[in-house]
Amino acid sequence: MSNLTDPAWWKAAVLRALYTAIAITIPYIAAVQFADVPWFMAASAAAVGAILSFATSLFGLPESGGADLPWWLAALERVAKTFGQSLAAGLTGAVLLTDVDWSVVLQAALGAAFISLLRLILATLPSDPTSPGVLAAAEEETSSLTR
Repeated sequence: MSNLTDPAWWKAAVLRALYTAIAITIPYIAAVQFADVPWFMAASAAAVGAILSFATSLFGLPESGGADLPWWLAALERVAKTFGQSLAAGLTGAVLLTDVDWSVVLQAALGAAFISLLRLILATLPSDPTSPGVLAAAEEETSSLTR
C-alpha cells in the first residue's frame, strides 16, 4: 500500500476517476434527454464509476508506477476498465437483473468506452502540429507515398 503515500499516485488516481466519471456521464446525459432516464441514475452512475475507477487504481496505475506499456495495450486496458466500470455503475439501484434497463446501460457503457478511447487518442496528439519534428515526419511520409 505504498501507493497511498505517493502524491504522484494520488494525482493520477484522482484524474483517472474524474475522467471515468465524465466518460460515464456523457452517454447518460443523452439518455436523460431522449430516453426519460432520471437524472439521479446519471449522477449515481458517474459517482459509482468514479469510485470503481479509484478502486481499480489501487491495483496499479501505469502512469504513476513507471510502467512502459505499448500504447495499444494501455489503451485497451483503459477502455476495457471504463466499459466494465460503466456497466457496473449502471446496475446501481436494481434489485434484480430483470430490473435493469439493459439497452440504456449497454449503450452508456459502450459510449463511455468510446469516449475513453477518444480521450486517449486526443491525449497522444502532438500539442503543436507545426513543430519541426511533426512537419518532418509528415514530409517524409508524403515523399515515401509519392515514390
